Amino acid sequence: MVAPLSAWPWENFGIYKYLLYGPLLAKVLYTRILEGSFKDDWCLHILIICVARSSLHQLWSTYVNMLFLTRNRRINQHGYDFKQIDKEWDWDNFILLQALIASMACYIGPPFIENAPLWNAKGFITILSLHVGISEPLYYWVHRCFHKSYLFNQYHSIHHSSPVLHPFTGATATFLEHLALTPVIGLPIIGSCMMGNGSRITIYGYLLVFDFLRCLGHCNVEVVPHQLFETLPSLRYLLYTPT
Repeated sequence: MVAPLSAWPWENFGIYKYLLYGPLLAKVLYTRILEGSFKDDWCLHILIICVARSSLHQLWSTYVNMLFLTRNRRINQHGYDFKQIDKEWDWDNFILLQALIASMACYIGPPFIENAPLWNAKGFITILSLHVGISEPLYYWVHRCFHKSYLFNQYHSIHHSSPVLHPFTGATATFLEHLALTPVIGLPIIGSCMMGNGSRITIYGYLLVFDFLRCLGHCNVEVVPHQLFETLPSLRYLLYTPT
């Protein structure tokens, strides 16, 4: 029997799951056609962020598979088999989930992105402080909870079942895991905006840097020279790498 909330609600939709982006696209086109402008920035920015995040993962995947660049720096020299590829095929489910949650948030509360300026220096400090002080420890604690016997066997084991790390491995998880981690990831963004320090650059930047580092940690290619950690041992507490 499948554990509750382990399967994704759109698991049987196949490629048609992308139709769930339809209401966001329809809202953007509606305002463009009837009002003559992209007034509904919230929905438009959600779509742009989704495309940017998907492109970031695809670029990392392309880089990892460029053996002429990465062959000598691969940690695990084995290749990716079809079983792993099939298992990680729907790696982008979390992007769709977070887009749907963000779209619902714009009806529950004020549209943060629409009201946010392009740049706010205080917003950068605020979002960094919230990430280091609250989000990162909370993310680690939730992740550790999924390593306990029941949660690991029923939910988290799929994340550790891939024989060779890949950027898509970091994004592959059950519905419950991403449902629990999404508020943790969004907390710095919401917090900085509610304090009046949010900006569009920090919102885009935070999500893309978060994804970038997760892809880096699961790419199976050592990008950071080990000599750097030998020179600065404390750096390992600030930056994690595939090794």
